[in-house]
Amino acid sequence: MPLDMNRFVVVILSLACSTLIGISSAEEETNRSTGINLAQGREFWSFRPLKSVSPPEVKDESWGHTPIDPFILAELEKRSLRPNPEASRKTLLRRAMFGLWGLPPEPSEIEAYLNDESPEAYEKLIDKLLAGPHYGERWARHWLDLARFAESNGYAFDKDRADAYHFRDFVIKALNEDMPYNRFVRLQIAGDQMEPENYMAQAATGFLAAGPFTSQQTQKERERSRYEQLDDIVHTMGTSMLGLTIGCARCHDHKYDPVPIRDYYRLVSCFSETGFQNHAHDPNPAKTREEKQKFDAAHEKLVASRTKFEQEVLPSRLSDWLATREEPVEAETLSPWSHIGPFGASDFKKAYNEAFPPEKSVNLSEIYEDRKWVARPEWKDGAIHNTLKGDNSANYLFRTIEVSSARSLPVSFGRDDAIKVWLNGESVLAKETQGGVAKDQDKLTLELKAGSNQLLVKIVNGGGGSGFYFSTSPEVPEKINTILALAKEARSETQTLEVLKWYAPRDPDWSKLNDAVDEHAKKAPKPALINIYAARKGGATYNFGADTRKVYFLERGESNSKNGLATPAFLRVLQSEDATEDYWLKETEARPPRVALAHWITDEQKGAGHLLARVIVNRLWQHHLGLGIVRTPSDFGAQGTPPTHPALLDYLARELIRNEWRLKPLHKMIMMSAVYRQQGNSNQMAMKVDPENKLWWRRGATRLEAEVIRDSLLAVSGTLDKRMFDKGTVDQRHTRRSIYLTVKRSNLIPILQLFDAPDAMQGIGQRIATTVPPQALAMMNSPYVRELAEKFALRIRPDESVAIPEVIHRAYAHALSRPPSTVEEQQMSSFIKGQAESYGNTDEAMKMAIADFCQTVICLNEFIFVD
Repeated sequence: MPLDMNRFVVVILSLACSTLIGISSAEEETNRSTGINLAQGREFWSFRPLKSVSPPEVKDESWGHTPIDPFILAELEKRSLRPNPEASRKTLLRRAMFGLWGLPPEPSEIEAYLNDESPEAYEKLIDKLLAGPHYGERWARHWLDLARFAESNGYAFDKDRADAYHFRDFVIKALNEDMPYNRFVRLQIAGDQMEPENYMAQAATGFLAAGPFTSQQTQKERERSRYEQLDDIVHTMGTSMLGLTIGCARCHDHKYDPVPIRDYYRLVSCFSETGFQNHAHDPNPAKTREEKQKFDAAHEKLVASRTKFEQEVLPSRLSDWLATREEPVEAETLSPWSHIGPFGASDFKKAYNEAFPPEKSVNLSEIYEDRKWVARPEWKDGAIHNTLKGDNSANYLFRTIEVSSARSLPVSFGRDDAIKVWLNGESVLAKETQGGVAKDQDKLTLELKAGSNQLLVKIVNGGGGSGFYFSTSPEVPEKINTILALAKEARSETQTLEVLKWYAPRDPDWSKLNDAVDEHAKKAPKPALINIYAARKGGATYNFGADTRKVYFLERGESNSKNGLATPAFLRVLQSEDATEDYWLKETEARPPRVALAHWITDEQKGAGHLLARVIVNRLWQHHLGLGIVRTPSDFGAQGTPPTHPALLDYLARELIRNEWRLKPLHKMIMMSAVYRQQGNSNQMAMKVDPENKLWWRRGATRLEAEVIRDSLLAVSGTLDKRMFDKGTVDQRHTRRSIYLTVKRSNLIPILQLFDAPDAMQGIGQRIATTVPPQALAMMNSPYVRELAEKFALRIRPDESVAIPEVIHRAYAHALSRPPSTVEEQQMSSFIKGQAESYGNTDEAMKMAIADFCQTVICLNEFIFVD
C-alpha cells in the first residue's frame, strides 16, 4: 500500500507538537477530554477587551507631534535614552513616497516640496500621498501577501484563474476609497451573500478562493482535499485577520492557544457550502433594471396589441378559414415550377444580397449566363425537394397562379438556407437565415389579383445540400384535425384555444403583430457581464457524495475518521462570556453562517473585533516602522512575541474604531509622529541598552520589497506605465506596476523571486529580506536591468548638449532623491570618462559609458533601501 504523504505529514506534525512541549499521547488524550479553560484563556493579553488608555506623562513635553509619541518617549525615559533627531526633509519625502506609494519622488516633486517652507508642508505631503491612486496599489501588495493571492491553482497542473484579478482590483479600490476596515473584512468573508449585486462585494470573496489547490483528484482523494481547502481558508483568515494560528487545532486542541479542536471544526463549518468558480456579474445592476423597465413597458404594449387581436379578431378569422378550407384553389390554376441556377457568389451574404438577372425580370425563354429555365413538373406541392445545388449560391423558382377573382391564398414555405419571395414584383418575404429545410417554416398569405399572378422564389444556400418546400394547404396536425372534426359547440374551451394557437401563425395580420413582438424581444437590453473568480455559496468544489456540503469533527484531522456533524460557530475565547454563536447567527433573523461569521469577527463589543483591530494597527505600524509593536504580526498567541508597547497598541486600536475603522487617519497619525520622523542613525548608548530597537529610539533603514525595486527601475528609466486595474501579464518586461504582474504559482516572475517575493502558497505577514550574491549579479548583469539602465541614460541625456556634471546630478536626483557629493561627482565623472575611453571615445561610446554609469547608480544600496 503506497504511503499517504498528507496523512504522514499530519501525524508527524502532531507528534512534533506533542514532543516540543513534553506531552505524551496519554496526557494528550487527557487534555482533550478535560478541554481548555476558556475563562483563563480570555485573560491572555491579546484576547482581553481593549483598554481605555491615554498618552502617559513624559519629562520632555517638547518632543512629539502626535499622541503616539508620549507612549514611546515614556519608555525611553525610563531607561535614560533619547530618541534620534528628526530626519532631513529629503529623507522624509523619500520615506513617505516609498511608504505610501512605493515609488521614488520625481525631481520636480522634490523641488516643489523643498520650496514649500510652510509648517504644514509635510502634512500636506502626507495628505496628497494618501489621496493619490498609488496608495492603494502600494498597500494592496501587503494585503495580497496575507491573502496568498495568485492567479493559478498551483501544484502540478497549475491551471490558470483568468478572472481572479478582480480580487486584486477590489483591494486597491477599497484602500483608495478608505473603505472602513471592518467592512473590508466582512466583504471578504461573505460579500457575495451580504451584497449580491455589488461588484466590490462579489470581487472581495476572492480572498476565500485565492489559496492553492489541485483540480486533479481521484474520487477517494476528494473529501480529504476538500478539508485541506477549508483548512486553508480558516488558517488564512486566522493569521491575516486575527493573528492566530487557528489551523493548529485541526488535529487536536491547540497546544499553546485556547482554541479547542471543537471550535476549529465549528468555525470550518461556516464555510461548508462555500465553493469557488467563475461567476458572471452585472457591474451596474441599477442601470440594467432601469433599461429593463423601459424595455418591458414597450414590450407589454406590443404583447397587448397581439393579445387584443387574438381575443377580438382571430376567432372570426379562424371561422372564415374553416369555411373556405374545403374550397382550395384548383390545382390546375398553379403552373408547374420552373427553376434556374445556381448563381454563385464569393460568400453567403453576397449570394443573398446580390440581385442576379432573374430578380430583375423573368423570361422563361431567356438564357442567363449559360443558364436557362427548366420546367420541374415533378416538384409537387406539399413535399420537400432537396435537389438544389451550389455553395454560396442562389437558385430561383418561378410559377404563375391563376384565379378568377381577387382573393387571399395562405401558403407556407420551407428553405435551406435563406429565402426571398416576390409576388407580382413586390417583395412579400425575406429571411436571411441558415439551417435545414422543413415544412411550414415560413407562413404568409398571398393577396392575389384576378387573372395571372407571378410568384418568384429565391433560395440561397451557404454550403452542402439545399432544398425547398411549398404548400397552399399547410399541414394540419392530427390532433387539430380531430378537434376540427368536432361540432363547434362540442369543443371545450381548451380545445378552442388550442386550435386558435395553431391557426394564429397562418394569419398574416397576427404574424405581423407576432413578428413585432419577436423582433422587439431580440432587442432586450443585455448587461455587459463580467466574469469574477471568487467564492460563492454552492460554488464548485470537490464532489465526493452526500457529505460534500457538510463538515464533521475529524479525529486527528483524518477525513475518514468522522466523529459527529459540526455546526457553525466561532472561537469561544473571542466571545464575551454572555454571548453564544446564536447572538450572531440569529441576531434579528437567521443569518447564513458566513454572514454571521463576518459580523462576529468585526464585533468589538462581544466578538473578535478587539483582536481584529489590534492586528491591523500593528500591521500598519510594521510597514511604516519596519517592525511591528508585536514582532510576530501574524501570531498574537502564546507562541508570538508580546507587544513592546501594549498601551500604545490598544490606543491605536481604539483610535481606529473611533475613526469608524478607517485606515487613512491612522496612517497619517503614525507618519506625522516624531517616532516615525526620526533619523536612522545609530548611537552606542542606545545600542547597548536596546540593540533590537524595541523602544523605537530610531527609525531603522529597510530594504524595499521586490515589487518596489522593479517599479523604481521602471520609474527612473521613464518607462513606467501607470495604468491601473484589469488583467495582468507574466511578462516581467511589461512596463506596468508589479502589482499587475500575474502571479502564476508555477511561473513566478524571476526578478521578484530574486528579491524575496512570496510564492503565494500560504499567507505571509512579514517578508524575509535576504542579501545574496545573485541579487547583485542580476542588477549588474541582467539584460532586463541593462535595458532599463540604457533607457535611464537616454532620459537624463536625450542629446549631446547635456554636460556630464548635469548627467550625474540628474541621475542622482531621479534614483537617490539627492544631489551627489563633491567626491561622488568627481568619482562618477572619472568613471564615465574611463568607460568612454575603453569603448573608443566615440559618440556611441559615450552613450554606453553613461548607461554603465546609470546601471552603477541603480546598483547602489541606497537605491534599494529607504532610510
